[in-house]
Amino acid sequence: MNWKAELKLTDLPLEERLEVVCRVCGKARYETVGHLLACETFSQAYIDEVERGLRCADRFCRGTVRVAQVHDGKTDGFVGGLA
Repeated sequence: MNWKAELKLTDLPLEERLEVVCRVCGKARYETVGHLLACETFSQAYIDEVERGLRCADRFCRGTVRVAQVHDGKTDGFVGGLA
């Protein structure tokens, strides 16, 4: 199991953004949790179910997508060296 199968959309804050990237054409967009919850299909869905239900926004592509959480720069990369 991964975090997508364990985390429901309702567990996230309404203003949190999710990155949605097309696996076919590579186009990316951002969806807020509140916007996704407004759709009845995703009202009680897990993140992996949302990922399976969404499609690319490009009307000519309509490929499957990958969903990822956006961290807004709150996590920093490791900066260190030998002492």
